[in-house]
Amino acid sequence: MGRDGTIAIIGAGIAGAAAAHRLRGAGRSVVVLDKGRGPGGRMATRRGPEGLRFDHGAQYFTARDPRFIALVQGWTARGVAASWGGADRFVGVPGMTAPVRDLLDGVALKCGRAVGRLVREGRGWRLQEADGAPLAEDAAFSAVLLTCPSPQTLALLGGAGESLPGVAEVRYAPCWTLMLAHDGPPLPDAPVREDRDPDATLAWIAENGSKPGREPGRTIVAHAGPAWSRANLDCAAEDVAERLVATLRDRVPVGEIRHRAAHRWRYAAVERAVGEPCLFAPETGLGFAGDGCLGPRVEFAYLSGLALAERVLAEAA
Repeated sequence: MGRDGTIAIIGAGIAGAAAAHRLRGAGRSVVVLDKGRGPGGRMATRRGPEGLRFDHGAQYFTARDPRFIALVQGWTARGVAASWGGADRFVGVPGMTAPVRDLLDGVALKCGRAVGRLVREGRGWRLQEADGAPLAEDAAFSAVLLTCPSPQTLALLGGAGESLPGVAEVRYAPCWTLMLAHDGPPLPDAPVREDRDPDATLAWIAENGSKPGREPGRTIVAHAGPAWSRANLDCAAEDVAERLVATLRDRVPVGEIRHRAAHRWRYAAVERAVGEPCLFAPETGLGFAGDGCLGPRVEFAYLSGLALAERVLAEAA
C-alpha cells in the first residue's frame, strides 16, 4: 500500500466513523458507504409519527479507555453527548446517531448504497452492487475497510476470493426491539429496568424521553432477551410487537397506546469476538474492524476502527 489512493470504508457505524475520522485527519482520501438511510449503524434513532423518536439500538455507551474518554469529554462539551442516569452512562444528543455524525463531519458519505461485490482491479478494488452495477465513480480504491457485521464481511470477502483469519469465528446474539408511545404514567422508580437473565423475555425497558435532549413524553424502548429473540427471529414484526406489549404490561404501567413498532437486530450483540483490535492484510488492502473484534461495547467498536486506521497509516508510512 502506498500513500495515495482513496480508501473505501463499508459501514457507517461507530467503527467505520472512527476509522474515517482518523484517516481523514491524517490527510487520506476516504469514502464511507452504508446500506442504511443514514449513518449510525446500531447507534440508531428511529423516527415515528407525530415527531416521535426512539433510540432503538444501542441505549448508551461508557468511556474507560483514555482515548475514548477524551473524545467523549469533547462531545459533552459541545453538546454532542451527555450523561444519562449515572456518571458512567452517556448518550448522543439529540439522538444516538449524533456522535457518529460528528466523527463523519466532512467525510464523503454515501448512504443507501449496498455493496454486493468487491472486484480486484490491478492493485486496487472496485465496488459493485450484487448485480454488478458500479457503486462509485472513483478510480479503484487502494484499500477497503469492512466494518459491517462479520457475516456480511465474510460474504464480501468470499465473493472476492479473499479471507481474513478470525472473521468467521465471530458470533452475535439477535435482538427484537419494541418501540412504544403511550398515554400512561412514566416508568416508576427509575427510567430503566434491566433483567440480566439470558432467558428473560424483556431484558431492557427504558423511558426514552428521560434521556437528555429528547422530547418529554411516554416513549418506551424495550429489548427482548437474546434467547427469546433467537427463538422468534423470523416472526413478523407486528406479531412480535403485540407479544412484547403484552409482556411489557405485566412489568410496567402502560396507558393507551399511540404508536408501537418492532425492529429486528439480527446482529445485535457480540457473543464471541476475534480478540484482536482489528484485522488487516496489507498485501490486499483489506481490513476488518468493529465490535466483532473486541467485544459488545460502543467503545470497543470505536477503538477497533481507530486501530484499523492506524494499521493502514503505518503500512503506508
